[in-house]
Amino acid sequence: MMANRFFTVLVIPERTSQVRRLIVPAWVLRGGLIAGLFAGVLGFMMLLDYWFVMNQIGENKQLKLENRRLRQQVQVYKNKMQTIEGTMDRIKSFATRLKVITNIEDRGNLVQNLNQRLPDAATNIGVAAAPQPTATPAVDEAAAPKAQLTLAMDGDPENAALRRDFEELDTKFSELSYQTLLAEQVLQDQYELLADQKAFLSALPTRKPAVGYFTSGFGVRRSPFGGREKMHEGLDIANHPGTPIKATADGTVVHADGKPGYGQTVILDHGYGLETWYGHTRKILVQKGQKVHRGDPIALLGSSGRSTGPHLHYEVRVHGTPVDPLSYILEN
Repeated sequence: MMANRFFTVLVIPERTSQVRRLIVPAWVLRGGLIAGLFAGVLGFMMLLDYWFVMNQIGENKQLKLENRRLRQQVQVYKNKMQTIEGTMDRIKSFATRLKVITNIEDRGNLVQNLNQRLPDAATNIGVAAAPQPTATPAVDEAAAPKAQLTLAMDGDPENAALRRDFEELDTKFSELSYQTLLAEQVLQDQYELLADQKAFLSALPTRKPAVGYFTSGFGVRRSPFGGREKMHEGLDIANHPGTPIKATADGTVVHADGKPGYGQTVILDHGYGLETWYGHTRKILVQKGQKVHRGDPIALLGSSGRSTGPHLHYEVRVHGTPVDPLSYILEN
């Protein structure tokens, strides 16, 4: 059977009787169908592409709006960062002044400088002691958290500016974190130095051990037993029996018992090689190993041991050698 080469199309008008006939070649009809199908597919693809483009435009508008809000937030954080930087500058200025006042640069010789204030056991004149350097811990640079921002449309100038703002903010945050650690270390060193100085000052026997009269001072004197000249290694304070005897500095009780010649005796260790002795007491109020503070009652004045009457025999010893207690007492 032969394929049709032509197709006839009849056109019959509604109001006239004249019939029109159109003869269409078969290849034209088939080509038209193929072209129509192709046009339909192309139109559907264009519709999908249009929908995708419109969706991308909406998303891009949303991203731009979000980026504007982020830039506003970045500006707020930058203002806050500037305020914190100003505060850190004031803290560093204050820390620098403290460093000058406390001589923090020479912290390694702190104990040596403090011991220079102690009188020499023989001459009662200041002398330097062996330095005891302390290691200062190194400051490790802290890794600040890095801000990460993933933005679409890398070629957008607005997004590029936002990225630069975030990078600048991240750099400032890293620098501020490092400066904060440095300031913390400096203040920690100054705190430790001041604590050491406070402990040293607390260990100095600067008060009178008891109320009364000085009846005999430090130095060579004629002994009341035999009349020969002999070194008197302390200070005698006379008063009524039972007068309270108080610790002249912070320390630890290392002896609270009888001692030949001294009678009932209390010995306090104040650290830094300093000891104070309290002899001829009537009653001891503390126990060995007890911690005491300056001004705490430790005994009652009496006349125990080798004594000519009620009084306190008070000694200050530096590394085991007696020195003049009046070198320390600040009270009149």
